Amino acid sequence: MNLKLALPNGRTLKVKAHFPYKDSPIGYRVLFSGKTAIVVGLAEEGQEASLEFPDTKPFTTEKHIRAILDTASYYGLMPWYLLYKLLPSAFDWRLEEYITLSDKPIAFLDKNSLEILSWVKARGKVKEESIKKRFGNKPVEYLLELGFLTRKREWKSPKLVEKFYRLCVPLEEALQRLKRLKNKEEASKLVYFLLERRYASLEELKEQGFSSTQIRALLKKGIISQVEDVIPYTNPNFAKLRQEKKPLFRPLGSKSILMGSWHDIRERLFEEFTLHIEMGNSVFVFCDQVELLRSLYEEMYAIFGDRLVLLSSFQREKDFVKNWFRVYEEKGLVVLGSRIALLSPIKDLRLVVVLGDRASRLQDGTDLRHFLFELSRYYGANFCVASPLPPLSLCLREGWHREVFIPSAEVTVIKRKPEEVLTDTAIRLLKEGTKEESLVLVNKVGYAYAYCKACGYIVECPRCGSFLTLSKDKSTVFCTSCGYKGLASCPECGRGLQELGFGIEKAVEEVERLVGLRENITFQTKPELGRTYDNVLVLHADNILSVPWYDSAEEYFSYMWKALSISRKRLIVQTVLDHNPLLEFLKAKDWEGFCREELERRKEENLPPYTRLIRLEVRKEPDLSHLPVEVSKRRVGDLKELLVKVDTKNFASVLKFLRSIRPMRLEVL
Repeated sequence: MNLKLALPNGRTLKVKAHFPYKDSPIGYRVLFSGKTAIVVGLAEEGQEASLEFPDTKPFTTEKHIRAILDTASYYGLMPWYLLYKLLPSAFDWRLEEYITLSDKPIAFLDKNSLEILSWVKARGKVKEESIKKRFGNKPVEYLLELGFLTRKREWKSPKLVEKFYRLCVPLEEALQRLKRLKNKEEASKLVYFLLERRYASLEELKEQGFSSTQIRALLKKGIISQVEDVIPYTNPNFAKLRQEKKPLFRPLGSKSILMGSWHDIRERLFEEFTLHIEMGNSVFVFCDQVELLRSLYEEMYAIFGDRLVLLSSFQREKDFVKNWFRVYEEKGLVVLGSRIALLSPIKDLRLVVVLGDRASRLQDGTDLRHFLFELSRYYGANFCVASPLPPLSLCLREGWHREVFIPSAEVTVIKRKPEEVLTDTAIRLLKEGTKEESLVLVNKVGYAYAYCKACGYIVECPRCGSFLTLSKDKSTVFCTSCGYKGLASCPECGRGLQELGFGIEKAVEEVERLVGLRENITFQTKPELGRTYDNVLVLHADNILSVPWYDSAEEYFSYMWKALSISRKRLIVQTVLDHNPLLEFLKAKDWEGFCREELERRKEENLPPYTRLIRLEVRKEPDLSHLPVEVSKRRVGDLKELLVKVDTKNFASVLKFLRSIRPMRLEVL
C-alpha cells in the first residue's frame, strides 16, 4: 500500500509498505527512520520502506488531519509543523541507543573495568555519551570489544508526567521569606503568578520568563512545592453540587454561545452532556486552564462517573494512553482535556465545547479555537463557546444561538480617593463577612507603580515599554512583563522615584492592617473561573483603561463582568474615575449595550474584528510596501516592533509572507 507520511521536520514522504490492518491507514502512527511519523493520506506511488505500526488502532482521525490542514492554511503555517505541535509526548517515540551489561560472565578484569560494569549494573542502561564522559572513551570501547558491555536500541517516549508547581505557604509567609532572597522582586512575580493560577507547569513558567534558578530558589525556601497529581482521582460519592430537579432546555444548536453566570453556565452544560450520553453520543470539552480543569474534573466525576474521560498531562502515561484509545472504541463519553487531547480520535463526536475566557493560542499565534471549530465541521458536531463574556467578535455575531444567564449578584460602585487602598465600604464588608467567602482583586502585580514627581509621569520599561513597578523599599524597579530590573531613579532627570497607586502586595498589607488576614479572604490579580464567592471586591482595575490599546474598554468590561459572574451575592467595585460609562453598563448588567457601542466604535475606526492586527518584532525592518497593509512602528530595546493592520480577505496571504521573513516574535491579535 502506498502511504503519505508526515514527518517531524514538517515534510512529507511517500512510501510503499505493508499495512497490517483492515481499516484505513490514515491517522495511524508509524515508526520510521528512528522517529515517529503519521499516516496523513494515500499516495499513487512510493519508495519501498520498512514500517512498524506500534498501535492496533488509529492515533487520530482523518477529520483531525483535515482540520489541521485548514487551520494551518489560515495561519500561514506548514500543516505538519502544526500537527507535531499538538502531538502528545507519550506518542512521540524516538529510537535511542543505550549501553547495558551483556550476559557474559564477569571474570579476570581490572579494578577500573569492574567499577565501570558495577556503575552500569546499578543503572540498568546508560547513554553512551554519559558513560564515556565519566570513564573515558578507551576503557568503555575496550569492554564493548570484549563483550562485557553491549549496545542496545529501543523506542522510547519522553516522560508524560509534567512537573507542576504551587504555593505551599500562605501569601504573607511567602512574602516574608522572600525578603532574604537576592532577587526578591523577580521571585515575587513568580509567587503572584502561582497565586493567580494555583498550579502552573514547568513549561508554562518558562514561557512566562521564569528561570530554573528562580524556581529552585523558591523550592529551597519552601515557598513553592512540586506536584505531579494535580487532578485528584475523585471518589464517586463526592457530594453533588447540582439540584435534583432542573429546568428543561432545548438542545444546543450547531453554533452556540453560553454566557453570564459561571454557575448557570456549568449547570446548563451538564444538562447538555447528560442528554448526549443518553443518546450514545460523545462530547469533547476543551479547557486550557489548569485550575479550572481541576475543579471541573472533581465536579463532573461526581455527576458522570466512568462516562467522564480525562486526557491531560497530569496522568500517569499508562492511564493517558489507555484513555486515548478508549475514546476511539466507546460511545457516549464526556472527554475533558487540555491541548494535549486535541488530536484524540473520539468516536461519534457530536458536541465540541470550548471553556473559559482566555484565548488558547500557541506561541506562533495559532488560536486553537479555530482548529476546534474546523474539527466540529468535519465531524458534523455542534460547537459551543462557554464563557462569562466571549470575545467581542462573537458576542453579537449573526447565525449563532445565544443563551445568557444574567448574574444575580448586586453591583455597587464606590468612588475611591487616589490615596486610598480600601474604602470604608470595603473595610466594613470584609470585617462583617467572617462567615462569607470573599475575593479581593487588584489588577496589578507587586507593590506600586514607579512615579517621577519631577517629570510627572510613570516610568516605562526601557526593554518592552510597560509601566515599571517600584519595590516596597523603593530601591529598585522591575517589569512584570519582561523581567527587567534596575535602580529606582528616573531615566530622564535622575531623581528618585516614589510609589503611585497600589498593587496586590500593598493591598494584602492594608487588608492585614485594617481587617486582618483570614482563610476566607482570597487575593488575586485577575478573576479566575472555577470557584464562586459570596463577595468579590475589585479594589483597583482602572489601570486597564490607562493602556492606549484598541481593546482596553473590552478588557476592562470583561474583567468586571467575569468578576460579576463568579459573585454569589455582591460585587463591589472601587474606582477613582468620576464618570465611567463602562461601569454604568455593568451596574445595569447590560452586556449587549456595551458590545453594540464598542463594535460601532471599532467599525468606525476600522479596528478588529473588522480588520486583523499582527504584531511582530524584527532586527531589520522588512520592505512591506508591496503588501495591502497599514504599518506602525516603534523601537523596543534592540528590536523594532511592527504593528500590521490588514483586512480579513488578505489576512492569510499577508500572514504567510510575514512568517517567511522569520521575525524574532510574531503574534496574531
